[in-house]
Amino acid sequence: MRIQLSILALSVATIAAAGPAVSTYSEARAYWEKNHGKAYQAYVEEFAQFNNHYHLDERDGCYALPGGPVQLMLVITHQDKERYALVEEVLSDSDSPKAQCFKKTYRGISTKVPPFLPFVVQLGMA
Repeated sequence: MRIQLSILALSVATIAAAGPAVSTYSEARAYWEKNHGKAYQAYVEEFAQFNNHYHLDERDGCYALPGGPVQLMLVITHQDKERYALVEEVLSDSDSPKAQCFKKTYRGISTKVPPFLPFVVQLGMA
């Protein structure tokens, strides 16, 4: 049993390490489109509860800034020995003051470790 768990852990670590780099909004959107199945939905529901509980989207006054609706892609990563995952990158479809504010708000947030890595969460901010 112990050997099987070690092999499973090694396989998961290898898959996570081999995950594609996501560094542009277009790459994040394409990755999100390929990976938002059942495991994705369950994690995103928890992330939404976390977001709503702490009012993350409201805390920096971003909604009041100029710019139309903003689409965000939060890229969540995890380092092996860390307890929590990290919103490492926040990518948006625009460069408005509103988009910049939301990027600053979400970048660096610690969160629950997702079911696979990298994990991309899509948020639409009106």
